Amino acid sequence: MKSTTQKVCSFGLTVALAAGMLSACSDNSAEPSPSAGASTQPTAAASSAPVTISMWAELNANAAAVLSDLNETVSVQEWSKKTNATFKFQHPPAGSKDAFGLMLATGNLPDVILQNWSWIPGGLSKLKADGDIIALNDLIDKHAPNLKKILDDNPEVMKQLKADNGEIYAIPHLRAGQYGKYKTFSGLIIRQDWLDELGLQKPETMDEWETVLKAFKEKKGATAPFTMYKDQIPGYEDFLGAYGIGMDFYVNNGTVKYGSIEPAFKDYLTTMKRWYDEGLIDRDFVTNDAKTRDAIITSGKSGAFYQFIGSGIGTYTQALQKDNPKAQLTAVQYPVLKKGDKPSFIKRNWEWDSFGAAITKSNKNPAETVKALDYLFSPEGQMLKNFGVEGQTYTMVSGQPVYTDLILKNPNNLSISQAMAKYFQASYPFIGMDDDRYNDQLYTNNAQKDALKIFSEYGDNATKVLLPPISLTPEESDQLSKIVTNAKTYRDEMVVKIMLGVEPLSSIDKMVEQLKKMDIEKAVKINQDALNRYNTR
Repeated sequence: MKSTTQKVCSFGLTVALAAGMLSACSDNSAEPSPSAGASTQPTAAASSAPVTISMWAELNANAAAVLSDLNETVSVQEWSKKTNATFKFQHPPAGSKDAFGLMLATGNLPDVILQNWSWIPGGLSKLKADGDIIALNDLIDKHAPNLKKILDDNPEVMKQLKADNGEIYAIPHLRAGQYGKYKTFSGLIIRQDWLDELGLQKPETMDEWETVLKAFKEKKGATAPFTMYKDQIPGYEDFLGAYGIGMDFYVNNGTVKYGSIEPAFKDYLTTMKRWYDEGLIDRDFVTNDAKTRDAIITSGKSGAFYQFIGSGIGTYTQALQKDNPKAQLTAVQYPVLKKGDKPSFIKRNWEWDSFGAAITKSNKNPAETVKALDYLFSPEGQMLKNFGVEGQTYTMVSGQPVYTDLILKNPNNLSISQAMAKYFQASYPFIGMDDDRYNDQLYTNNAQKDALKIFSEYGDNATKVLLPPISLTPEESDQLSKIVTNAKTYRDEMVVKIMLGVEPLSSIDKMVEQLKKMDIEKAVKINQDALNRYNTR
């Protein structure tokens, strides 16, 4: 076992990599995501004896705005009654990057850790190797009939959840089944009223995008036709995929590649540089923060951007219409190079989004804990997690759950997401199955409902190019951390310099060679080895 100092230092050196590496293959934002529905599953049995379960869990922003402890939610209180379990939550300080590492280093572990494990260097496999958590296969087989049925019925979900050695380390948050079809919740958004006024169609290709952005600049006076902020370097989440590559690691016919050293990256950056020089891309993107970008959009200085459905179309439309009642936003399909091609590089979540509950070595009642967690996978538990308590937060109308005004028109003026978070766990990742019918009500205007369908239309194509939930050995994780942290920092700096004209376009070749010297090809091999193991699970 490593010393306390070693553990803390190791975690601190690699935590930044975790978010950066996975930003290209998953969408782990606070934006709500939908899925799965109730099926004919066994009903979860209450724990045979009272049990107290301590849980370490970060408090989602929506929840933190309205409560200080998840036990304050009616759904958790009902969950406790149904399972004869008392939950004691331990919520780390908001925004703390060190809390998780310090918690592990002290060795004073709770019974359960709720976490997005893609953010943790080495992930679940490392914690198991370090002896911090236990394998759950036998416990699921014996004490989780609802989850077991879901995994038996969905082999792909089982493949994502288990480690390379076949062990399962987390009770998951899933998007699967009848009500778990939507897995894409963000993309490109554009001013529909401007398109209509200018007689333009929604752009599909990069050439059409260029035409539209020029029209926004020249005929609508947009000073930032396409805007973003400093953490959204141009193209990372929107235009790059049109060139058939990802920014970081992606899969091409079973082979892992690193997009920034591929020839197509030069084509992409050449276009981005030209758009920047012509004023089609926000010329202040390097210094913009999120608030600045918001102001640019809501003041009518920009006509297109990348955002989530709720905070993008919903929030911005409301702000724009205060001064311009005719303002309308709409979702645009991910772009391609050739008319008729179908996009693949789409922000699509996997059925298991890497969020789940790990049971620690300190847990004295693992069987009773698994029984309690399994309740949230039962039809009754799924309804409780996603809709709360019937008669209070929802009613059944023609066989479908419909939120009451306590949620949709909260008397305390809470937003819908905040009202949800006050009463149940639909608006953020949590144990159990998500339900698409929640999104149907969260997205209140037609443009949002259309966006959900548009962004998801080609979502399954993403499974061919995005890295699945692979597992790295502790040694691989350490090596990858060192390589990718340095490589990504250097790559991002060079991209910005080229965009701003500090470095010439020809420096792309120099950048590629330097990335290779920084062992990026070794990093590709590490991911390839992990993918090969994943494919044989």
